[in-house]
Amino acid sequence: MEPQIPSFCRTDEQRPCVTICAGSDDCTCDCEKVRKVLEEEIAARNLGLTVGTMKVGCNGDCPHGVLVGFPQKGFFYEQVKAEQAREVVSGTLMQGHILFDLLHIDPLKATSGKILYDRSGFIATIDDSFCMIQVAKYFLDFEEDVSCGKCVPCRVGSVELREILQRIIQGKGEPEDLQQLDLVCRAMQDAPYCDFARTTSSPVVTILKHFRSEFEKHIDQGVCPAGECEALGKEAAEDKETEEGGE
Repeated sequence: MEPQIPSFCRTDEQRPCVTICAGSDDCTCDCEKVRKVLEEEIAARNLGLTVGTMKVGCNGDCPHGVLVGFPQKGFFYEQVKAEQAREVVSGTLMQGHILFDLLHIDPLKATSGKILYDRSGFIATIDDSFCMIQVAKYFLDFEEDVSCGKCVPCRVGSVELREILQRIIQGKGEPEDLQQLDLVCRAMQDAPYCDFARTTSSPVVTILKHFRSEFEKHIDQGVCPAGECEALGKEAAEDKETEEGGE
């Protein structure tokens, strides 16, 4: 029997149709339980879909509960319970209905439909195709030319952060760049004239904390795990699977 792909999902799209946040040692929500229900319901309805994985950096308080993402459409559900997962499949994946009780719509906690960030130190990308170094630069570019320029940490620091991240993306990063990123971020957090420097550097601080290994792979191994940096190689699939299996 051929899989019945719902019209909500585009078969010609490389991004997965549905994703879920990944569990970790710090995670206190039921993401693995929700994933299991999603996968069981998809299999029962013979949809032929694979549940993908988000990239998530969380301090353990799970401010958004279990996240379910729809990369092809560019929106998140949050606070998803296991008992709601079947409705996600039947209502959204199969019929295209938006479950507004679950829809993430807070504009203060997202600057992109495919990236969710808030000041608690939480960040999530809607699937794992994102290069987190490029995400860090995206946030800096978003604030470019907004600084009033009154203090050095903000005026100089934001420019230096962008330049360092750009070098890493271009495959020209050096091991000392990580230390310099830490130092500049610390100055922007501890010694600014106003809160703008703190808010500008905070996404970089969060990404450095949760995805430092991606920076190291860009610099030390010359690979971009997501395959998004054209100047770098892509991490071999078998190596990635081995690493994920050992986590």
